[in-house]
Amino acid sequence: MILQSLLKGLGIKNTTGPLTSDIKGIAYDSRLVGPGFVFVAVKGFTFDGHDFIKDAIDRGSAAIVMEYAVEKTGAIDLASQGRTAFIEVSDSREALALISAAYYGHPSRRMSLIGITGTNGKTTTSFLTKSIIDAGGNRSGLLGTICYMTGKQSLTSVNTTPESLDLQRYLNEMADNNITYAVVEVSSHAMTLKRIEGCDFNVAAFTNFTQDHLDFHETMDAYFLAKSGMFSYLRDGGTAVLNVDDPALRQFAKTLKCNVITCGIEQDAMIRADNIEIGEKSVQDSGTAVKYGLAFDVSTPEGRFSVRSRLTGRMNVHNILLSIGISHALGINEEVIRKGISEAMPVKGRFETIEKGQNFRCIIDYAHTEDALKKIIEEAKLITEGKVITVFGCGGDRDRSKRPLMGHVADTLSDHIVVSSDNPRSEDPEEIIKDIVKGIESDAYSIIPDREEAIRYAVLMAEKGDTVLVAGKGHEDYQEIKGVRHHFSDREVLMNILKEIGE
Repeated sequence: MILQSLLKGLGIKNTTGPLTSDIKGIAYDSRLVGPGFVFVAVKGFTFDGHDFIKDAIDRGSAAIVMEYAVEKTGAIDLASQGRTAFIEVSDSREALALISAAYYGHPSRRMSLIGITGTNGKTTTSFLTKSIIDAGGNRSGLLGTICYMTGKQSLTSVNTTPESLDLQRYLNEMADNNITYAVVEVSSHAMTLKRIEGCDFNVAAFTNFTQDHLDFHETMDAYFLAKSGMFSYLRDGGTAVLNVDDPALRQFAKTLKCNVITCGIEQDAMIRADNIEIGEKSVQDSGTAVKYGLAFDVSTPEGRFSVRSRLTGRMNVHNILLSIGISHALGINEEVIRKGISEAMPVKGRFETIEKGQNFRCIIDYAHTEDALKKIIEEAKLITEGKVITVFGCGGDRDRSKRPLMGHVADTLSDHIVVSSDNPRSEDPEEIIKDIVKGIESDAYSIIPDREEAIRYAVLMAEKGDTVLVAGKGHEDYQEIKGVRHHFSDREVLMNILKEIGE
């Protein structure tokens, strides 16, 4: 592909050198540059890509896209020899996204693209939506917090939303594999860092909005602006799907000029749930006993129908409603929706029950915000005859203001809490714990920084009918300490401990 054809729509300030090279690839890491590549110099949080321009040139880069003037790169002598094109832009992150979309032939336009944002519930809603699409006999892909599924491969995810170049590459891989629907979790970081530039969404869904990531966004207004920005990427005729039980989204719905589908339980909504039953029930399905955790009736503009789900908890009623709203926007019929919801398996690390024959429940969940922790403890209480024992911590190098809030909500709702570590990163785990404890008023808590020992303590404390709720990591299989990721899985730890006590 000719370089000049990749530069349309960029905020170009200046160019130097030939724009007629045949481009063989794109990279934002100079180590991945090959002959004929475009290297986009992006200023990151740890390194500045502009410092690696000469390395990219040495590796054969045909073009450099950057935010600084050529004179500041230290490579002006090479530019004057006409070996490399230099394109100075106002925003290299935006340029990376737009160049990547053009290089891969704008893959989002070759499929139906569904974006899901929100503080909590993105992952579960995305898996539910994929299940419904698949139940209709269509091929779907998914990019999100747990994995990237492109039809060709399934990879463990690096970021909730991949970097723009990787996002476009995965979407192109989906299109090449005849996938017609792509479900993408869109994080607030991805919006701020321009990762979805060049994408055209058919449907954009917003699950909820509560405090998180203030270490990055600084204010709730800035955080909401980032989240809501996804809706500006809806194509003409696109649809917004919103959980209007959330006051912020109820207000947001009034500002949108596109098609809007509202979902809710408490509020009047186009897609509404009632007669909700929460609790495990075994139902015979084609001669096989299937355990369902949720059943409720759904009202839509077209009529009413009932659904059953293997998921449980009131928060998952909202997630299911959002997936139904998305499905309606895509024109999927009621029979397929019901089938997709009933077949959707519980998502890894999302209110996931760990069983090893014990006479009490063990549940792991990814909850790492005040609101998410509140909801999962409330759900645990609904299905628990005895005590709820909550194990949790807070991540280091992240929003410190939520730590005492999480301590307070755990203290208020749990019978006992065990405060521990959760990815302390560069911080001292004991200092993080001190922040959490500031929100605890009762004396029904223990401090055990070692997470494995904290889980063991909670399990040994549990009696018949109790629930041990381990929150914060969910599907993650590591603990990040001082820049190093050490293998650690709440699921594996629980299974091993339950095996030990059962022997």
